Amino acid sequence: MEDNEFVERIQEKIERMTGRQVELRIDEEDAGQMGVELRDDIPLVILGNNVRQYSGFARMGIEYAVACIREERAIDPMEFHVLLARN
Repeated sequence: MEDNEFVERIQEKIERMTGRQVELRIDEEDAGQMGVELRDDIPLVILGNNVRQYSGFARMGIEYAVACIREERAIDPMEFHVLLARN
């Protein structure tokens, strides 16, 4: 699968899981970046380019983005670890 197609699938999955349109950006400089900005009507999801190499990082990024968008706030790392442990 092409990198761009994989990134599109990540965006589609986040949108499907949240029921909202999102903008997805891949950070080419910070490979481990994971963040969500909720300032606008369309949430901005920023994931590091590790999503292209590590499927586990991509899954974790999807879960993090979905949790933040559903809660409508940034999820703190410790809270996110607890959330992952429950699932």
